[in-house]
Amino acid sequence: MHKEARQNQPALEPPRMRNCLIIVLAVALLAVSCSHGVSRVETRALSSPNPTSFLFPFPVQQVYTNALDALSIEHQAEDPVFGRSLDEHLEGLFSECATNAVFGEGVFRDPANSQDIYLHSFDTPIVISSVYHGRYGNMPFIATFHVHLAGNDTNTTVTVTAGDTEVANGTKFGFGPCGPGQGYNCEPVKPTTVEEYTILRYLGNYLGVTNMPGVIVPRS
Repeated sequence: MHKEARQNQPALEPPRMRNCLIIVLAVALLAVSCSHGVSRVETRALSSPNPTSFLFPFPVQQVYTNALDALSIEHQAEDPVFGRSLDEHLEGLFSECATNAVFGEGVFRDPANSQDIYLHSFDTPIVISSVYHGRYGNMPFIATFHVHLAGNDTNTTVTVTAGDTEVANGTKFGFGPCGPGQGYNCEPVKPTTVEEYTILRYLGNYLGVTNMPGVIVPRS
């Protein structure tokens, strides 16, 4: 009788498991599709582009040595490339050269780049953009930079090229090193020349050059 009674009981477990699975999937789908603070990216025009190259009246080896010192994380802690900001989420730039390259390893495969510097921020914002604007104000800007040196015993031309340029346009749900959660919603944008020339002026200031024009930014 007991065995027969158990056989006649309705099968409750499979439906419950299915319902739980549906709920979990629905919650996961809702989380993945959830974004905050996303708006249309507006581009504010510059009156003219900033230079991305500058000729310094110093030997290439001197410029290279000084650039490594200026762009070290220790020096940036005292004097940030893009100035100090109230935004605690902004990061400094981490520099790599031919002897310690990881993220910029591809740059140094070319022998012509042996005295170059590669800058990155582990894909985190480095400055609040003066060019890219959204509903909630100017947007956090992310980029890498290739600082190329070409010169001789008298003069050195430094060229700064921005790559992987993006803005943080709000946040979205995702999975990061610390697990699931809200992270930056990154949107590709074009280089602005503002950040490139800011780096050139930063190097010029470290080298004692005083005749570099100011950075051109959009009119407010």
